[in-house]
Amino acid sequence: MGTEYRFTRTTTSIDVPIYLQFKPSKYVTLLFGPQYSFLLKQNDKFEAGSLSSENEEEFENDNIRKNIFGVTTGLDININRFVIGGRLAWDLQNNKGDGSSNTPRYKNAWGQVTVGFKF
Repeated sequence: MGTEYRFTRTTTSIDVPIYLQFKPSKYVTLLFGPQYSFLLKQNDKFEAGSLSSENEEEFENDNIRKNIFGVTTGLDININRFVIGGRLAWDLQNNKGDGSSNTPRYKNAWGQVTVGFKF
């Protein structure tokens, strides 16, 4: 049996979604569109028993794709002045650059829930 371990990767990005809205009813808004993301930094944390290691990178000279194109979709429920919504997004490209980077290949996916009040 091996030792249990935990690996956590946290990335910090600027995401710019562009939504096309469709209102099938007064209370429902559907959203869909492209998203551009720019990777700012990455924090990796590894824990195994009493050992721990943390590394933060800002990708100055690493051959990693920092500009990633994706898609996003969402749904808003509008009740009087209140809005309850959700969003999902997926990267369509992986982060591997031209393939010579040692960084593990991955694609981001995220979800968001919102509650709001319209003035």
